Amino acid sequence: MTGFKSYFCAHGRSNFKPIMYILIIVLAFSFIMGINGQPYEEWNYATEGLVRDYHATLYIPVLFLCVLCYVLPVMEFSFFKKRRNLDCAYSLPISRRAMGLVHYLSGAITLLVAFTLSYTVNFALLLSRGVEYFNFTPMISHYFLCILLGLAIYSLMVFLFNQANTAGDGIWFMLLSSFILPLTMNAIETVADNWHIFSTEYCAIPWGTVDLMTTTYQYIVEKGELEFATFWQKPGCIVWLVTWLVIGIAAAIASHFTFGKRPMEKTEEISDSFFGFRVLIPAYAITGMLSFSGLGTVISWVIIELLAFVGYTIYRRGFHYKKSDIIILAAMLIFLFLV
Repeated sequence: MTGFKSYFCAHGRSNFKPIMYILIIVLAFSFIMGINGQPYEEWNYATEGLVRDYHATLYIPVLFLCVLCYVLPVMEFSFFKKRRNLDCAYSLPISRRAMGLVHYLSGAITLLVAFTLSYTVNFALLLSRGVEYFNFTPMISHYFLCILLGLAIYSLMVFLFNQANTAGDGIWFMLLSSFILPLTMNAIETVADNWHIFSTEYCAIPWGTVDLMTTTYQYIVEKGELEFATFWQKPGCIVWLVTWLVIGIAAAIASHFTFGKRPMEKTEEISDSFFGFRVLIPAYAITGMLSFSGLGTVISWVIIELLAFVGYTIYRRGFHYKKSDIIILAAMLIFLFLV
């Protein structure tokens, strides 16, 4: 515990400047975006004149929340993607698991502080517009739900980033994994003769659920009709809300217990994780080919085949393909010529 506290304090001191830069940027842009984005004018047909009104702009703190969920894992864990850093780090009187927990908590605290700061600025601006314009009570539940979803997304991105052996691969893992679920859902619907199976594909993106939820809350805060509060009226949205929370908890636990397990000699080598290019490249290629139909299908498939080839070349850092890569590329090529 002593080593944990000492390392946490030392890490906090070393990260003080970048964290302060993040908070200052969040504070400044939250104020600028809020002060300019809230006022708007609309035509009142009863008085036949322009009426000044205000947007709730709850999307501003949520925007920073979602962006930081991708930025903070890179900032906190890039240190462990350089082999020369590990000799020093792993020789400290603290376990690897505890060291990973320090970096995870540092990013989570920064995320919560930045989001709370932005939310407070936005709330203060709304309060200055006048209490008659807004219903502030729903913002309490929105704030805490955003925190839960934000921590879930952050935990998932930390897990995905740490599956890579280099920082660059980790960034690709986070970005590519964010869109594989909605692309898969779209491919299933296309194969089913465009029968609309899923109604919440957007929620399959990690930040899609919190975005749709914020749109609904924004309308409620602006005293809109409850019939337009579509998020809570769709069972699929509720399911995705619970799903992302479960995924976030599982990712946090997996990150904690797997951190530091990878041999040091694999650092900076090709990232061969199951959650990386080894699965993402064929998954994108197959779902992409299934998703395209109709006019331009052949051209689209040829482009996907070429992108898969480029992806494997980048993944293997040259023309050093394995048998599994060749089999997948050949299968896609045969499918292209036959179909």
